Amino acid sequence: MGIFNPSSSISATITGFASAPVSSAICTSNGVLRFAVGDTTSNIIKIKNITATIGSKTVTFTPNATIDPNPTIAPGSTYTFSVPNICPSAGNHFLAAVTINYMEPSSSFPSAIYPSSGSITGTVSSNSAPAYVAVFTGPISSTATYSNPYQPPSEGSPDISRINISLTSNPAINKTLKSGSFSLSAWIYQLPNVVTCEINVFGLYNPVASFRFGVSGYSSWILGNKIMLELFNNSGGTTTQTNMFGGPVKNSSWENLIATYNDSYVNFYINGKLSSSSYYSKANITLSSLGLIGSGLAGCDDQFIGDMANLQFYNESLTGNQISSIFSKGMGSYPINKQFVGYWPLNGTAKDYSGNNYNGVATSVVFYTSNYPIS
Repeated sequence: MGIFNPSSSISATITGFASAPVSSAICTSNGVLRFAVGDTTSNIIKIKNITATIGSKTVTFTPNATIDPNPTIAPGSTYTFSVPNICPSAGNHFLAAVTINYMEPSSSFPSAIYPSSGSITGTVSSNSAPAYVAVFTGPISSTATYSNPYQPPSEGSPDISRINISLTSNPAINKTLKSGSFSLSAWIYQLPNVVTCEINVFGLYNPVASFRFGVSGYSSWILGNKIMLELFNNSGGTTTQTNMFGGPVKNSSWENLIATYNDSYVNFYINGKLSSSSYYSKANITLSSLGLIGSGLAGCDDQFIGDMANLQFYNESLTGNQISSIFSKGMGSYPINKQFVGYWPLNGTAKDYSGNNYNGVATSVVFYTSNYPIS
């Protein structure tokens, strides 16, 4: 299993890794340790996970289908992996202790896991590593509005920036809402003072009800641009609307927003920290047939304007430690466990990677990769 000789790049020197491949390493200014993994064995190798420690901080990264896919690496070839949120700021010296766990699926022991350890030293580069991002421009014209309170956007104004999701083919999200336990996480970079009313990051709708996760904006009835969850129901001739708010969300800054519900309380988190908690009865949560990312259906403005990344919908109420983990792993990371019913990394498409087939249809959305320093 001997896979590597010491090597170096402009930004780092690599030693060790007697039985696993590393080359061309760099620590980036937004905390990402990137290095090429190669194969000098006679077998194809598959990376199981990578653990890196710098100072008192340790991060374990598991390759997955969307963020640094888990490829099989043939002898003589390489693949570059990224370990997020591990490097110090630009210009600082770093010493990273790294262990790569890999398998040789075509060998006599395909399930055996082989560790390979070494060190990477150098100075943190001023370069930064990218993450997948979707850009929402909001209404392109002043007339971009819906004439019907429940007019699917694909039939409405074509210039409203949004992602449409049908919920009718799979009951997983509605089962999650009915169970009374869920969590939503999104990374947003909101442009300043562009929307006066509620800003929709992720919404679920049917003809008489809505469920919206987003930001309050700068309306006259709730100031401060706060993280928000809205539940509206006008069935049976009675209209009920509940809006719950957390703390203020910064503009022109990458922010991780999370809302959880545990059958009794809605908890809001901003950048891994609890912001507020509000009681809510799950009896008022109504099932939905349409999902929208980045836009609402009607009323006020509703459109999100800015950048968005890594939207995750879990079928459980995440703990404080789990939420801290989501934030610390960064906006390019994979969901922290398998309890998710929707996962949109927005990696050039609106595809859902949860396995529930909630694939979105994007209109007036630009997909790109972004260097994402978090202020």
